Amino acid sequence: MVKFLPLRRVLLSALILFIGFAPHGEAAAMLARRAPDFTGWHLPLPAGQWQISRGPCGSAARFTHDCRYYEERCAVDFVPLSGSMKDAPVLAPQSGQVFFVGARPDTGHTLMLLHPDGRVSAMMHLSKIVVGPDDKVTQGQVVGYAGNTGYSGNPHVHFFVQPNAVQRECVDLAGLDVLDFRLQTATSRNRAWPELTLPDPPAALPDWLPTLVAAPAGSGVVLPARILLAPGAHATLPVGVAPTTTTTLDLGGLIFTPTRRTSAYTLFTVPLAAPTQNGDYTLRLRAVVGSNPGPAGTVRYAVRPPPRTGADPGIIAINPYFLSPNSWASVGPSPQLCWGQEAKSGTQPFQFRILIAGQALADSGWITTTCWKTPRLTPGTYYWKVFVRDARGFMNRTNQRPYAFIVSGK
Repeated sequence: MVKFLPLRRVLLSALILFIGFAPHGEAAAMLARRAPDFTGWHLPLPAGQWQISRGPCGSAARFTHDCRYYEERCAVDFVPLSGSMKDAPVLAPQSGQVFFVGARPDTGHTLMLLHPDGRVSAMMHLSKIVVGPDDKVTQGQVVGYAGNTGYSGNPHVHFFVQPNAVQRECVDLAGLDVLDFRLQTATSRNRAWPELTLPDPPAALPDWLPTLVAAPAGSGVVLPARILLAPGAHATLPVGVAPTTTTTLDLGGLIFTPTRRTSAYTLFTVPLAAPTQNGDYTLRLRAVVGSNPGPAGTVRYAVRPPPRTGADPGIIAINPYFLSPNSWASVGPSPQLCWGQEAKSGTQPFQFRILIAGQALADSGWITTTCWKTPRLTPGTYYWKVFVRDARGFMNRTNQRPYAFIVSGK
């Protein structure tokens, strides 16, 4: 009598067999998609409730991304529950370092962060980027502001994560804070609006930002922690005041009336004009409820020269070509990788950065030579890619295809 294994056991055995024989990079990417671990990560949005306007390929969302391309396959688009997403702050989902900042025709102003575990997060269609190449960032740091640059019909944040900077793969975002694709809602547990420092803010921040925060019991004024302005810069700050019966807002004798009211807040927009002198400044706000003094708050802002940022990012049209070793060649444990590039593109001198993914990750850092001897690698399959930066700090696109080599165990 022939005994048949349960289908579940058969499928599990087939999966284990595939992983055992698949090249390590492919198996690692597959496992990353199946069982992502986002411990210590958060969505790239201030804490609160958001709407998912487009979900990943195959999700239960009403609108989903293209299944054919890795930059869309696992991506999620975010907008507010009401109002426009334009110029809403975008936060680092985890600590890391700026890997790519540029303006691509398709994705608009694009920022990619390289994180300590090797993963790369990408935020696209931004209106403004406020960090520069190689800057180190902390989780919850404001790194840009949302927009609809590139091929975008309305302001939103297009967000996805890669398992590393080399492979053209993406990571399933399930388990990152709270994502409900059926209801198309998301809950971010990143830093809250009152905890944010806003560098070089747009001229008009969205007035709904204070409503991300639950209204304080009784009364209170909801403001960001700090604002960084260039000398002579102007910005408009949204201010939320509870109770909803607030009549006016007094700013050093200047009286402001509400712009609108919600179920929890009276909302005001307060214009800020930075002095021309560097320094730290404060403004005292006092709400008036009817004819009685209401809650007070302090606007804290610093005036500094604008930092080197990606305010005008660009890319260079360079596609490095691989010289050696040949793709899928068998090599020793410390191979020398060599490549070339089209010298006619970009502004010389060029710098190169080689990243390797496989049994382990390796990074050359930025170098000026066109060959690099890797550190000692354990046997297995590895993928490598060359990134180029020119004298202006502009970088080539990150989505070119990698090459592969096999470190033999012999």
